[in-house]
Amino acid sequence: MDAGRGTALPGRVAVVGGGVAGISAVKALLEAGVEVCGIERAGELGGLWRLAQDTAAYEGLRLNTSRPRTEFSDHPMPAHWPDYPSRAQLLSYVQEYAERFGVERHYRVNTELVTARRTPEGWLLRLAGPDGVSEETVAHLVVANGHNHTPRLPEPPYPGRFEGTVSHAHSYREPSAFAGRRVLVVGTGNSAMDIATELAEHAGEVLLSARRGVWVLPKRLLGRPTDQWNGALAAVLPWRLRQRVSQAMLRLTGNGRNRAALPASREGVLQDHPTLSDTVPALVAAGRIGVRAGVESLQGLRVRFTDGREDEVDHILWCTGYRATAPFLDPASVPDPARLPLYRHVFPLDEPALSFVGLMQSTGSALPVVEAQSRLLAAHLSGRLPRPARDRMLTAVTTELAAARERWGAKRPHMRLDVDRYLRQVARDLADRRDTTPPLAGRRVIVTGAAGTFGRALGARFTELGARVVGLDLVADDTGRTPVVACDLTDPESVTKGVEEAVRLLGGGVDVLVNNAGRGGPAPAELRPGGEVRAQLRLNLLAAWDVTATALPHLERARGRVVFIASRMAALPLPLAAAYGVSKRALAAYADTLRLEVGSHVGVTTVYPSMVRSPIHDSTREAGLSLDGVSRPEPIEGVVSAVVSAVTARRAPRDVATTRRGRVEMALARHVPALTGRIVRRTVAARLTAGAFDGAPLAEGLRRRAGRAGAAG
Repeated sequence: MDAGRGTALPGRVAVVGGGVAGISAVKALLEAGVEVCGIERAGELGGLWRLAQDTAAYEGLRLNTSRPRTEFSDHPMPAHWPDYPSRAQLLSYVQEYAERFGVERHYRVNTELVTARRTPEGWLLRLAGPDGVSEETVAHLVVANGHNHTPRLPEPPYPGRFEGTVSHAHSYREPSAFAGRRVLVVGTGNSAMDIATELAEHAGEVLLSARRGVWVLPKRLLGRPTDQWNGALAAVLPWRLRQRVSQAMLRLTGNGRNRAALPASREGVLQDHPTLSDTVPALVAAGRIGVRAGVESLQGLRVRFTDGREDEVDHILWCTGYRATAPFLDPASVPDPARLPLYRHVFPLDEPALSFVGLMQSTGSALPVVEAQSRLLAAHLSGRLPRPARDRMLTAVTTELAAARERWGAKRPHMRLDVDRYLRQVARDLADRRDTTPPLAGRRVIVTGAAGTFGRALGARFTELGARVVGLDLVADDTGRTPVVACDLTDPESVTKGVEEAVRLLGGGVDVLVNNAGRGGPAPAELRPGGEVRAQLRLNLLAAWDVTATALPHLERARGRVVFIASRMAALPLPLAAAYGVSKRALAAYADTLRLEVGSHVGVTTVYPSMVRSPIHDSTREAGLSLDGVSRPEPIEGVVSAVVSAVTARRAPRDVATTRRGRVEMALARHVPALTGRIVRRTVAARLTAGAFDGAPLAEGLRRRAGRAGAAG
């Protein structure tokens, strides 16, 4: 990544940090085809959401941004989760995200980056891991270690000496340790409010010291999570006008500045970092939390506040934030990361082999921001998006910094960003360059019936789109681009072994299962079910059920997708092919039931093609029961595109028709079935009159009732 050329140096990229920023960066780089390794000093991924001594997490921690405003764009949170998920939920979400996209396999855990020294080749990393200390060189270093791990204490310290105990919010885990004690919580951020609320149930007395004014907002406003109002307004209004509208809404709903009897902020609601709490105002009003001014001095167990009041306390809990640090970098080159000028909050102006992800303080959730930063980084390091010239980057940074100071003052202006404005800016940057990343890059796909017409076409398309594909079919085949594992889909033992082998070939997981295997053939409904009927039910319905249930644990871990290829006949039944229509209708019913059971974690879609020219219809034609004149053929490419669209959609669609005519037919079948039945009967009668089934013994009953009993050949 030379500043003059604006291009990326070839070679491996190292990402430091295994939290949301690091995971997002590794995922984006992998999808862009960049060789990357992650470095995480803990034993698992998850960053600050892990409950461990080296994190700031506590058991009662909850998000202060709502679920839709927090989730990654390609990994929705379960719809049944609360508006503000818990720490444990977000940790599971982040770890599932890493597993789904194969990120964890590219991380070295229990490995600490001790130092990173710039060399002509890139960066010489000194690493301390399970096997001791080692050194290696990478071409590019991405700092994604977060900025909530170095506690910030009052500086300079308050005058006097406190003889009680003190701690920082970083070490807080649960409130029972403070049972019966008088605790002073210093700070008015979200952590201070949450901790004070928990302590109110256990401590003998809880005081909350507010050095400056603060906006305390409810978590829901007019029936919606509060942050969603600002998100909606951000699409159409500049921040100053947005602020006026927001403050008017708060006044009208009784949620203004003094809602919690805390000092009012001198700034507008969008010029400060508002605190979300429904409990603190009620606890203050009930006298269970006492509000105090800022600390002035300490003496023994007494704390004197700036308004002259004094209180005796046993413990001071500093909720005073964190310092942004990168201890492995040379302080001479990066003395204070929080004051580092970064183009788009990612790229240093004068160090082309260094980038940052997550070094920011956003007005909303960090997840969408680090996702956008990671895509920007991947576009650059893959060569699609060259660095702008230095003077252009400097102009952008200077303009942005001036705007940040105007809005937020001296409170970390280099790190500040408006989440909605920033996401729009990055989207414009990326839109300027054609995205050549395959839409299914890295996805792991199983296709049943992989040797058939549909299966081959699906395997080829998925592979072209960057997916790794393994097929299941009766006969193994490893000669093509899509390896096929031998599997009798109607034999449960064979299904178990086949799915296990497919998972192994895919590297230990599955993101997408396409239940494509199917069998057609003549089967009039008026005749007793014979071998053909049972064969179709076993393959079309029971086999899909068995394969899906076997693969489901992998799909659930990956938050994956299941696609069932049914048939228009599932909604628009036709005579003489009852086994096929019944099995496909049952398959659609199975998909609907599965969606109710696992839809919070696995997307379930049913695709409804019409007739495609393939060998599946041969046996029907040989029996003289071809319905070619009843159902209009469609190209296989359209069906494949419909399946791909279902797999790549942000949220799995429920039902997908493959043509415009198909959508009309399905709508008629569902909403006016009587009319649909009349249309089908009229079409079939016309085919009978034309002699289409005269040579078919299986159609004898149909001909007899139509007055053509003697027409059999």
